[in-house]
Amino acid sequence: MEFSSYTSTALAAAKEGASVLLKYYNSVLSVEYKGEIDPVTQADKNSQKAIIKVIKDVFPHHGILAEEDGVNEINKDYCWIIDPLDGTVNFVHGVPIFCVSVGLKYKDEIVSGVIYSPVMKEVFVSEKNKGAWLNGKKIKVSEVKDTIRALAVTGFPYYVRKDGVRVMKNFENIVLESQGIRRLGSAALDMAYVACGRFDFFWEEGLKPWDIAAGVLIVQEAGGKVSDYCGSKDVVFKDTMLASNSVVMHEKILKIINGKK
Repeated sequence: MEFSSYTSTALAAAKEGASVLLKYYNSVLSVEYKGEIDPVTQADKNSQKAIIKVIKDVFPHHGILAEEDGVNEINKDYCWIIDPLDGTVNFVHGVPIFCVSVGLKYKDEIVSGVIYSPVMKEVFVSEKNKGAWLNGKKIKVSEVKDTIRALAVTGFPYYVRKDGVRVMKNFENIVLESQGIRRLGSAALDMAYVACGRFDFFWEEGLKPWDIAAGVLIVQEAGGKVSDYCGSKDVVFKDTMLASNSVVMHEKILKIINGKK
């Protein structure tokens, strides 16, 4: 598959960021905290710098929205939405489930997305109307329709200790209706794994645009469905997310989340 210069740049930027992460992985890190349990390291920051450099060298006038250091140029038509290290807690603890996520927004839609898992050596790539790919092979969502046969994945927001009633209620309700639930610690990879059929659906709240921008397109291009908890498809800048393998599964999970089942 030949991709546009936008997607090729997203891929090059993600690979550059991932190479930075691997240099720091399983080494002594200087860990700071943005919140009580929300860490950031020099790996996050240096990965972000490397990613932005690759993008700005090719598209100097494009905007950037990135997790670290308050980089926010979302008002431009073309805006790159970057998570230089999704799964920082895993990274700090030496757990190999983390990734780089790079998405490109043109006006109101994501048009390119790359999620790169460097330890697993898995690269998920998507472009609007060109499908979704894993290491060069086209991927698609699973065909599971019954919730009791569905393997789900979720995460917990950093505010769960202070305001976790809905979070824990949803967890309880879904675990009773599904085959099982996994908690990997990287929303971007959760969505990528829905796209390639490893999971049947993913739900979470308290997410940020850089967590999900690339993943939204990858799931959609793999044949899946994404929305917020209210069913709106405009999800990148929303607080809640459901990504699933089909309209049928999506409607069933939305009913559970919204207490209608």
